[in-house]
Amino acid sequence: MSVKIAEVIDQGVDFLAKSQRKDGRFLSLSSPNPKSFTKAKNYHPIFPAFLVLSCLSPFEETPEIKTIKQRAAKFLLSQKNKHWSFNYWVRDSKEAETLPYPDDLDDTFCALSALFQHNPGLIDGAAMAKIVTLLTAVEEKEGGPYRTWLVPQDADEVWKDIDLVANSNIAYFLSLQDVSLPNLEALIESAIKTKSYTSPYYPSIYPIIYFISRFYRGETTKKMRDFLLSKRKANGRWENPLNTALAVSALLNLGTPPNKLEKSIDYLITKQIEKFTLSNVEGWEPYAFCIDPAIKGETYYAGSPAVTTAFCLEAIAKYQNKLKVKSVKFRPKAGQPVAEKAQEKIYKEVVKQARQRFSSLGGELRTEALKTLEAALKRDKDKQIVLLPYFFKVSLGKEGKGGSRDLLVKLGVVNLYGWIAYAIYDDFLDEEGEPKLLSVANVCLRESTTIYNNLLPKETGFPVFLQKVVDTIDAANTWEVTHCHAKIKNEKLKVKNLTIPDYGDLSPLAHRSLGHALGPAAILFSLGYKESSPEVKNLMRFFKHFLIARQLNDEAHDWEEDLKMGRINAVGAMVLKKFKVKSSKLKVSSQVLQEIFWYEVAVDACQTVLKHAQLAREALGKIPIVTDPSLLERLLIPIDYSAQKALKEREGTLKFLKAYGKTTSYI
Repeated sequence: MSVKIAEVIDQGVDFLAKSQRKDGRFLSLSSPNPKSFTKAKNYHPIFPAFLVLSCLSPFEETPEIKTIKQRAAKFLLSQKNKHWSFNYWVRDSKEAETLPYPDDLDDTFCALSALFQHNPGLIDGAAMAKIVTLLTAVEEKEGGPYRTWLVPQDADEVWKDIDLVANSNIAYFLSLQDVSLPNLEALIESAIKTKSYTSPYYPSIYPIIYFISRFYRGETTKKMRDFLLSKRKANGRWENPLNTALAVSALLNLGTPPNKLEKSIDYLITKQIEKFTLSNVEGWEPYAFCIDPAIKGETYYAGSPAVTTAFCLEAIAKYQNKLKVKSVKFRPKAGQPVAEKAQEKIYKEVVKQARQRFSSLGGELRTEALKTLEAALKRDKDKQIVLLPYFFKVSLGKEGKGGSRDLLVKLGVVNLYGWIAYAIYDDFLDEEGEPKLLSVANVCLRESTTIYNNLLPKETGFPVFLQKVVDTIDAANTWEVTHCHAKIKNEKLKVKNLTIPDYGDLSPLAHRSLGHALGPAAILFSLGYKESSPEVKNLMRFFKHFLIARQLNDEAHDWEEDLKMGRINAVGAMVLKKFKVKSSKLKVSSQVLQEIFWYEVAVDACQTVLKHAQLAREALGKIPIVTDPSLLERLLIPIDYSAQKALKEREGTLKFLKAYGKTTSYI
């Protein structure tokens, strides 16, 4: 069967190559009969291009696939406007004039996801700023859900619908940036629980469930999986090859064992017909995928042999990959965990070693240690804590291939121990620590010290470098405890003679978290680089600016809560410096401070976050051995998104503060 599958995939790829136009687009057919496209109109929407690009993203880039993808990506980039939004129609097509639509979020976020999968570098900080603007312009409420069409506020109500598919595709793109929005998950879970898979733009449930399955892994996953399986016919099909391919991919995304889908794959293979051929190359028939504009009140359906072919190829390839058949090679999707098999082994080994060490402890200490470990792993959704050294190694391309697996496991273990210890000690520094966890932190500190001291020989220079970094961390913690705490009583802060901490160039924000950089740095030292090497220096610059951006972004959200607890974080210090002392005491929750933040501090804080994120990217770009920077740039995208979103929300907050009035007391 594997030989047959390989032939089917080769023929399908050839079909896509022959049917793609030189500018990268694919034609679509529009028919009033969803089951027949023999007498259909030829249209020029953009959706076939981004669907083909997305479906081909897991494949190894053979010359033919690479050409298809490059053409499709170039075409899509030509279709974005200056705001990074897309239209259903190709911009210069006849349909754009005769059947005009506004730009919409469904096409926009499908196109953005496909481009990001193809090349994450295409969606940089500047692009994210504009993308966030698109979302905030049509959000029903903060954090979604979002309206489909990019139209003015005074547009007719018909253009203000909230579509399940559009919001699912927004959620998928954001998931590629490690951003999740609870409001969107709630919308989707409601649809799953009520089996309300409906959209005014899609004629069947299968595209809808497919788009949801690309990112959703919540508590109702099994319910959606079972619902989809209940629709399958006895011969393994769901109505037609297109719907079958969509269902198969969705089920595999949702964790269905591939052996349950063998009949469905056999059905897809038998339906690769000669009816729609170009130069005797086989594809699949078109079927109704989405809904085109009505003509004289009659509904028309959009379908494309290229789209059916792309979805069938994706389903067959996913199935084969799950079976671990080696005749077709794959590479990871951008924004998703890389080299999944090796990654999974390292992750499991790190967790196993940590559990074994904690299990060897006695009594209550063992119980608390294991509980703390599981909580840390649960919070580490993107596995950054355990696998950051591994991600960095992979980013080095060929030079990183020589790295020892044992070294990566040790670095993962020590990073995990260090993270747990840091979190516990940080709570104590903030006077919120749980005494019963102090010994857990001590165990983690002892274990990480032992591993680091035996990690690399003295001649590599790493032990000396390690000592400097650890000293920097301790100095930063001491400075924070000494200068960044104030006395609070009844939610009032003594401001008379208060010394506001000076965070300078914000280095203290990075210094206390520099342990995050030790794993990647150790890999460079193991490869022969020294502390004075430009590679090591720029790596540390990357982490310095990344950590400043991340911490300042967090503090822009937490400054008021921190202040209530007597902690003056960097943003709180900015606010207090703007405050004109009118009393010996200040009510921490006063509207005066909120107004100072939103009117005078928020913009500077967010722009500083974005500046340091960009400086981190620039430092990363100066490390020539990093051949795939996207693996580390992923750390910056959620920060960019959060800062840009805060800037957009500022206007609404200012309106609220203005309406609320200025009567709230500050004393």
